[in-house]
Amino acid sequence: MNKIIEYGILAFVGIILIGSLLGVLMDRPVFISYAYSSSMSPTIDKGDVFFINPFARNPQVGDIVVFNAGGTWTVHRVVGIVEAGYLTRGDNNIATDQQSRNTPPITEGQIGGKVIAINGNPITVPKLGLYLNDANLSDQGKMIIAGLLVIFGVFAFTGGEKEKRKRGKRFIRIKFKTLYLLSAVLLLVMVSAATFVSWQMFPIEYAVTSAGGVREGWYLPGESFEQEISLQNKNFYPMYYYISASSPDIDYITETQFELSKGEEKSIVVGVTAPKRTSIYVAKVRINAYMPLLPKSVITYLYGINPVMPLLAILVELSLFLGAFYVISGIGNEDVLRIKRRRTSFRRGISEVFRI
Repeated sequence: MNKIIEYGILAFVGIILIGSLLGVLMDRPVFISYAYSSSMSPTIDKGDVFFINPFARNPQVGDIVVFNAGGTWTVHRVVGIVEAGYLTRGDNNIATDQQSRNTPPITEGQIGGKVIAINGNPITVPKLGLYLNDANLSDQGKMIIAGLLVIFGVFAFTGGEKEKRKRGKRFIRIKFKTLYLLSAVLLLVMVSAATFVSWQMFPIEYAVTSAGGVREGWYLPGESFEQEISLQNKNFYPMYYYISASSPDIDYITETQFELSKGEEKSIVVGVTAPKRTSIYVAKVRINAYMPLLPKSVITYLYGINPVMPLLAILVELSLFLGAFYVISGIGNEDVLRIKRRRTSFRRGISEVFRI
């Protein structure tokens, strides 16, 4: 029973980690997120973590949904359904989003999922999001934490083999194959982190107003303008870069595929045409970079399928290489570390720690 519980917890953590990673890669929440404002108070307060069912894309009136409007992900309640889509409003707001922000009804394609609730009450972890935000973890830090959790799982289920001996003695044996597995996992995590931190979503924020040109970043409805983006390869090895538009208001990008050596910089120009509706907009440019561990033609082909595919192919390639090396090298089941443990009562242990 304990094993079932342990595996269940690890499976849950794994799903959350994978979902969170996919969410960052796709620039959207998948299974979990937290409220950035108090618009849903007191149902969901600012900083509360909530859980999402990404497969629930047809909400009813009264359901709380996560949706993308104007490049921003929002969690609000559905208060009406019209022919053009869904009307939404925060529980702490007076007007609907469609009235206060001049936003059209939310379509099914904009919905990222429905907030999981029991008897109408969403499941939340109060204020946890505030601590996550204050921690200011980088993408690399998140990847490393995920890797450490994987390594912990490997230790928990393959590394700690106990051998009972006479007189109550125990030995914890760590085998060579376990250390090799840990090293392989760490290598894959570091390659993922090095690739992942090179990915970014560059935002171009601007306002469409009749006072276009009065201030920097203000444009007339339908006006075209250009924005320069500078990129630098801060890694210790060359990288293949792929640039793509993630917003319909982007007309062109001067260069979409190139290679940067260590420390090399490059500037590209993005052309944008402002919508005719006055509002504040964010045009997004997606930047993906990959280690040259596969031929560029292969990376380009896989990138055309999905930006995640080249990274997965690189990880598969490394995994196959590590697996082949494991077989060829003949790494066995030998113990490389043995730690002797003695059974002590809880009281005796406390006495020894505090010298009572």
